[in-house]
Amino acid sequence: MSPEECAKISKSLGLSETFVKLCFQRGLTSEKEIKLFIDGSEMAFHDPFLLYDMEKAVERLSQAIEMGEEIVVYGDYDADGITSTSILVETIEVLGGNVGYYLPNRFTDGYGPNAAAFMKLIENGAQLILTCDNGVTGHEPIEMAKKMGVDVIITDHHELPETLPDAYAVIHPRHPLGEYPFAELSGAGVALKVAAALLGELPYESLDLAAIGTVADLVSLTGENRWLVKQGLTVMKQSQRLGLAALMEAAGVTVDAIDEETIGFTIGPRLNAIGRLDDASPGVELMLSFDESRIGELVDHIQDKNVERQGIVSDIFQKALAELDKFENVPDVIVLGNEEWHEGVLGIVASKIVEETGRPTILFNINKQTGVAKGSARSIEALHIYEALAACKELLSKFGGHKMAAGMSCPATSLADLAKKINEYAAPFHEDILQGETIYVDDILTLSTVTMPFLKELELFKPYGTDNPKPIFGFEDIPLTDVRQIGADNKHLKFKLQENELYLDVIGFNKGNIGNHLNELDKVSLIGELSINKWKDMVKPQLQLKDIKNNQIQFFDKRSSTIQEQMLQIENAVYLFSSSSMMKHFHERIPASSEAVLLSDITVHALREKEYTNLVIFECPSANELVAQLLKGNSFANVYVASYATDSVYSEGIPSKTQFASFYQYIRTHRDINVRNRLDELANYLKIKKNIIIFMIQVFLDAEFVTIEDGFVKEVKDPARRELEKTKAYQNRILKMDAEKLFLFSPFSELTNWMNTQIKAG
Repeated sequence: MSPEECAKISKSLGLSETFVKLCFQRGLTSEKEIKLFIDGSEMAFHDPFLLYDMEKAVERLSQAIEMGEEIVVYGDYDADGITSTSILVETIEVLGGNVGYYLPNRFTDGYGPNAAAFMKLIENGAQLILTCDNGVTGHEPIEMAKKMGVDVIITDHHELPETLPDAYAVIHPRHPLGEYPFAELSGAGVALKVAAALLGELPYESLDLAAIGTVADLVSLTGENRWLVKQGLTVMKQSQRLGLAALMEAAGVTVDAIDEETIGFTIGPRLNAIGRLDDASPGVELMLSFDESRIGELVDHIQDKNVERQGIVSDIFQKALAELDKFENVPDVIVLGNEEWHEGVLGIVASKIVEETGRPTILFNINKQTGVAKGSARSIEALHIYEALAACKELLSKFGGHKMAAGMSCPATSLADLAKKINEYAAPFHEDILQGETIYVDDILTLSTVTMPFLKELELFKPYGTDNPKPIFGFEDIPLTDVRQIGADNKHLKFKLQENELYLDVIGFNKGNIGNHLNELDKVSLIGELSINKWKDMVKPQLQLKDIKNNQIQFFDKRSSTIQEQMLQIENAVYLFSSSSMMKHFHERIPASSEAVLLSDITVHALREKEYTNLVIFECPSANELVAQLLKGNSFANVYVASYATDSVYSEGIPSKTQFASFYQYIRTHRDINVRNRLDELANYLKIKKNIIIFMIQVFLDAEFVTIEDGFVKEVKDPARRELEKTKAYQNRILKMDAEKLFLFSPFSELTNWMNTQIKAG
């Protein structure tokens, strides 16, 4: 789209040129397409009879309804399965059919048609089985049902196998013999098509269920799905479905705030939770019930299961991270297993570990009785996890999935071999894995672009989801101000971007640690999602932070009471030591590309001739000024502050004048004090710490009040009058205390501000 075309459409539609450009980037290349997309009111519901086998299926279902045959809807245990089951049961009941439903159990039945489950249903009287959100891989159970004289109608949307089951009818938007115009329906979307075909009209009252299944199953939110979700959200706001209304109320959802995120982050996870941990049937019962007391019980049950699921996820996540801490280096592909890890939530935990580490992750539950490990994998763009598993197929009992996610099982004894082999496969992708996820930015903006009218325009893109994501915007080289870490344990980050007299609030969830590397008026480049922040009576723009690049030097707080191995692995670095003993102990353990340096006036000057990317303050400095001079004369990209200290003079402090006087008087009244062999006895007798005694002796030596000969302290007769505070030992201790106060005990933000001040002064 040329600038002239963009300006013309912008003027015609009354929209900003920035918004029109975004529309073009999403494939909306004409004024008409943009208008249809943002309006969304035009009917986009295709004729259900365009689906292959629909006419045949409707005839069989209508016959079963008319004859009073026992129909069983066979669903799935996730949110899409629950809602698609509810749509079909509700529709058949409206038509007077004799219908029941069965949702397979994740742990005993597994996914899709199960021969034992089918057999039980048929033995209990099922005369017609109607699957939803599953079925296209159920060859054996469907063949068994056929031999027993029971027809099976499949409605599904998952990947098609090379050969379809020999079912009475197979309704699928990508059926190889069909020509349905939209291939991306969810299980609930396909169920809605069947319902519309049976009823002879679109069942608007079921659009809420179709919207939940569509959003929760992460199918494409374009075309027909976009229309279904927009209409479904309108139905949800009318709260006609008692069970859904009660669930939203319990979850704290207000009617005016309902949108696709309500489904994605509130409704979907709750419906998924019951199937992840137990039987998913209460989800269907809740969607269909009119019994308010029973609805209350079901909502309590689902809420409890969701809380339980959250607790289990958190527990496994923390334990998995603890396991990772045992690795010297995090592998390219993380493979972990445990007998206590609940298999129903492993996919969620794997996703959290991918987010935390940037590494593809496979987590297993190990069944001690059977010796079988069942796992879930989540990946990143850099590694096709299904292909990686295919390269290890001789170690796996079975596996399936796609580029970003997979499920598998194998003997528990094979886990170590699997971890080794899949990491061998991933080795050529190492650099891409380390690089992390690629985030595509829709546009680079200035703060003057971020207005409330523009944010109102962005809401025209809603509902957001797969293939219609929230726009990501970038801002370049803008100063920040008011940097704060907020929330429990300073978990989140908040600051403002400042451009002349304009400001933009930025919130970074779970990014609180980044605040340690940001300083007032640092110029940063960042990307994130724009939204309208409503708080009390205030409404203003806000950016939710995705990633940030600080164009200034980066500081990392690595202060610890114990030596961390990772601090000895930093390449192309200057390692600063304050004592020759510690430097002698560690200098051979640092990388060959790095250099160990004893910090002094001489080395500070010498280092100005060298260029290193990183500075590691390994040992607590003996004086702040030495570090200040180093920072003023060098350009480091990163500064790592470890500041290890074998003992602290800051905590011991400076002896009082009274203590100096008392000790000096003791020296004058006692001849030949043996400090080489009897210093501990002296400290006990005087009730003064040994280190303090050593320090006072050093001060007296500098002041020429005493001498030491063969380990004996002796008084100097008639010494010249000197101020103890001006001795070198006294001054060095003051400097060391100041350095410890700053590098060991101050908040890291205070330390980074000090270091930034030195850098800017240079």
